[in-house]
Amino acid sequence: NQVLSKQRAQAVADFITSQGIEADRLVVEAYGESQPIATNQTDEGRQRNRRVEISQR
Repeated sequence: NQVLSKQRAQAVADFITSQGIEADRLVVEAYGESQPIATNQTDEGRQRNRRVEISQR
C-alpha cells in the first residue's frame, strides 16, 4: 500500500504542476496504511482511506 499511496500522491502533484504550479511549491508525502481516517474493515472505510490531502503552507 505504501507504493500505491506514493503513486497516487505523485499523480496529483504531476497534475497540479501541469496546471502551472511550480513543483518546488509542493511536497509529496505518502502514508500508506499508517494514517487511516476510517476503518479498513469495510469497503466504505477502505474507499475513504484512498485519498490525497492537499494542504497550504
